[in-house]
Amino acid sequence: MKKKEILLFVSIFIFSLNSFAQNLGNQLNTISANNDMMGGSLVVFCENGIIENLVVGKSDYGRNINVTEDTKYRIASVSKTITAIAIMQLVEQNLLDLDDDISTILGYTVQNPNNPNVAITTRMLLSHTSTIIDGTTYSNFMGATVNNNPVPNLSEILTSGSTYYTAGQFNNTLPGTYFNYSNINFVILGTIVEKISNLRFDMYCKQYISDPLGIDASFNVNDLTDIDQVATLYRKINGVWTPQVDNYLGNQPVYTNLTGYVPGTNGGRFGPQGGFRCSAQDLAKIFLVLINYGSFNNVNLLTQASCNSMFANEWTYNGGNGNNYYGLFRSWGLGIHRITSTPGNDIVLSGSISMLGHTGEAYGLVSDAYFDTIRKVGMVFITNGVGIGYQTNSNSIYYTVEQEIFNAVENFGNINDCLQNVGNNHFELEVKTIYPNPCTNFINVPECSTQNGCLIKIFALNGRKIKTVHLEKGMTIIDTQDLNRGMYILEINGIHNLFIKE
Repeated sequence: MKKKEILLFVSIFIFSLNSFAQNLGNQLNTISANNDMMGGSLVVFCENGIIENLVVGKSDYGRNINVTEDTKYRIASVSKTITAIAIMQLVEQNLLDLDDDISTILGYTVQNPNNPNVAITTRMLLSHTSTIIDGTTYSNFMGATVNNNPVPNLSEILTSGSTYYTAGQFNNTLPGTYFNYSNINFVILGTIVEKISNLRFDMYCKQYISDPLGIDASFNVNDLTDIDQVATLYRKINGVWTPQVDNYLGNQPVYTNLTGYVPGTNGGRFGPQGGFRCSAQDLAKIFLVLINYGSFNNVNLLTQASCNSMFANEWTYNGGNGNNYYGLFRSWGLGIHRITSTPGNDIVLSGSISMLGHTGEAYGLVSDAYFDTIRKVGMVFITNGVGIGYQTNSNSIYYTVEQEIFNAVENFGNINDCLQNVGNNHFELEVKTIYPNPCTNFINVPECSTQNGCLIKIFALNGRKIKTVHLEKGMTIIDTQDLNRGMYILEINGIHNLFIKE
């Protein structure tokens, strides 16, 4: 290839990659408009850093405040993964054994009345197989936890004869064998963190997770540097945007039941099941730690062994061993939702065969944070309200707005370069032999040597994916008859090549 041709190739190649970002932003704007989103944030990252950081809409409708990269959301159940990180840190210090009876940690007996002789363990709490569920008194207990002074002891919902206890707080199944997603599992985990560390749960997570990463994020809104950066969460009720939570109007909330609080009483006061407030970009930094097996930017939060334990299979749906929530939950680790990419069920990125992370929903907000350790790509999506409501279809169990975001990331997010060009703007080109170029009806590519075949993608210069071709092992020919005349980018094994269709 001549020098002038190489320069042309590089210029067009970089232009096309930059177009991905522009088009992903356009896609976010379109999705926001079509779904009547109040506001939202979308971050895409490779293992070495963030490659896209996009925002849309309002964080505070009443005061006309726009979402920015620093907007913080109450991220709902994605918080559970942060709680799991805290637990695993204590395991690493040999302060906690995942398989010990939680009764010995809490200091009172917690047992399933249907199976009183089977110990309930921290591992079971992390994997939602403890048989402890959000029973009929859970909401009242949590209301008292947030509002009462003093804060009720966690034992009041877990021990027989106590104020909020009911036998319906437990499944009639054997602990460790049956999956039932429940928030109270992580309320208990937050309390365990307090019992072992002798720190309030919010303080522990700030000291050992947020501060080391240098992020402005906490389970206590009073820790945040600017209350105006906290997004109000909304639902649209009878056509009117109605605040649900975090409608602070610029004023730091005053909590009257924290004075004199004793760590280990009830960590649920700080929302370990859903109360972490964080920007999308800072949440991505936490998940960058996970995709890198415990460390990011020279900050070590976990060991690789701990991450392997979190990611490993603790439960997989077999048709009768748990409540799979209409197909959303098909496999689980330790505080980690394991995506199986089952059609019609738990599809996130269509090009990934498996992903790890968590989803969340509360008070009008929807949040997603997932990553693929094979493709080395991850994403965070958060919206503080969807005006048309959370609609579904048969493509997957995720809401339509989430599906549209996932598809936009897959098709416009430049994520296929994560293996080669993670988190920077320097693109190394490796020119492969493809011919004829220009082509008419077909083009030859390097022989596919992968047993399961090769995935070939063709993009327009504006970054839009035109087609995907599965090339069988040993094959070299791509049919281009269906392409219009023009210039295209062909991607094979992460390498991009420019070609012309005549």
